[in-house]
Amino acid sequence: MLRIGELAEVAGVSRDTLRYYERIGLLAPAGRSPAGYRLYPPEAARRVAFVKRAQELGLSLTAIRGILEVMDEGTRPCAHVRRALEAKLAEIEARIAALEALRAELEDRLAWARAHPDPACDGRDACVYLEPPP
Repeated sequence: MLRIGELAEVAGVSRDTLRYYERIGLLAPAGRSPAGYRLYPPEAARRVAFVKRAQELGLSLTAIRGILEVMDEGTRPCAHVRRALEAKLAEIEARIAALEALRAELEDRLAWARAHPDPACDGRDACVYLEPPP
C-alpha cells in the first residue's frame, strides 16, 4: 500500500491533486493507516496515469469520471472512451472553424486598415477599423 505522498511521487502529481481526485470521485483510498494516512493500492498509480492521459487529450473530469465508473463496474470502457474522443474531436473542429472565420475577418480588417492608414475617425465612440468595411 502507498501513502498519499508516495502515490503523488510515483504518479507525478501533487498530494492536493490526489485529494481533489478523491473529492470528485476519481480516486478512492483503500483505507487509512493507524496514523490516519490515506493508503492506496499500487494500481492507483495506473488510475492516476489514466486520468492524466485523458486530460491531456482534452477530456473533462466529468467525462473521465463516467469512464472510470464503467471500468469500476467491470465493463470494458472502450465504447465510452471512443464516444468521448469523438465528441472532443467534434468540439475541436468547431472551434477551429470559428477561429479560421475570425482569422479571415481580422485579415480583411487589417488589410483595409493598412490601405487606409489615416481614416477620418473622431475616436470618441468608435473606430472605423472596427466598423463593418465599406
